[in-house]
Amino acid sequence: MTNELSAPRPHGAAGNTLWRHLVRAAGRDARPLVRRADRAHSRLMVEGALAVLTALVLAVAAAWATWTSEHRRVLDEERQQVRATTVTEAVASASDTRSGVPDAALADATWSRPGSGAHSGVVEVPLGTAAGSVVRIWVDEHGRHVPKPPTDADMAMASALAGVSVFTVLAGAAAAVTGFRDRRLEGRTLEAWEAEWAAVEPRWSGRRGE
Repeated sequence: MTNELSAPRPHGAAGNTLWRHLVRAAGRDARPLVRRADRAHSRLMVEGALAVLTALVLAVAAAWATWTSEHRRVLDEERQQVRATTVTEAVASASDTRSGVPDAALADATWSRPGSGAHSGVVEVPLGTAAGSVVRIWVDEHGRHVPKPPTDADMAMASALAGVSVFTVLAGAAAAVTGFRDRRLEGRTLEAWEAEWAAVEPRWSGRRGE
């Protein structure tokens, strides 16, 4: 009877820590009951752990890249706050506003920026703003109305979302692949055990094979 013939044990048995898997995968676990299938399983677990660690590193890199990119974009885009004067009353139109805030509205307004002359357009104002009111808006270097620049909190949220998304996708894929390979390994181990037991059991029990 070979080592492979020992009764199949669940791969998730207690004591199978990552360190135990590392030792076993390296071939340093010399216990007589350790089967080739156990070593193969340990190698698979180590590979899965490395894949998750890689996913974590890439997630951190994605979060940092997003944070850096957002900061660079804010620095590259020259925005300035100017005073705008509404020429119409505010009209509630939540579906058309950039923020989607329920108490926000739209109004026609005029404004100017030094070096770019006078401008006009539709701006977002608080609901109830009367014609002739002065509001502050953001404009670019050409005087065009642009959205408010993102805050540090906005950029932190975008960075965190990028990191979590990358980790979720990569770690989920690693877990799925590891689980699939582990099930295939378990199936092959059971098949090998049953085949060896079918050959040995008649001699072990004294029963004549049919």
